[in-house]
Amino acid sequence: ISIAQVYGVVSFYSFFSMVPKGRFPVSICLGTACYVRGAEKVLDEFRKQLNIQVGESTPDGRFSLSCLRCVGACGLAPVVMVGEKVYGRVAPEDVKGIINEYANL
Repeated sequence: ISIAQVYGVVSFYSFFSMVPKGRFPVSICLGTACYVRGAEKVLDEFRKQLNIQVGESTPDGRFSLSCLRCVGACGLAPVVMVGEKVYGRVAPEDVKGIINEYANL
């Protein structure tokens, strides 16, 4: 298999990444329901608290930040996932508490 073929697969599928993900991947849903209920402000607060941008990881490798389009929990919008755990009705003021849950793990 050539490097070009591997790169083609890795860059095509969203679940592959060429950048290492953090131990606790944080994903913000930006689907329609989440977006209109303030997901962008939640994303901005995660950027601020973690001091990283979407697609980056914290220097200690603990957190990485990404966006999703829909997790199927529109009634709980805006939704954040940390690993497999889903947080619903997240407001910007909830972000620090969510991050702190993983501080000592």
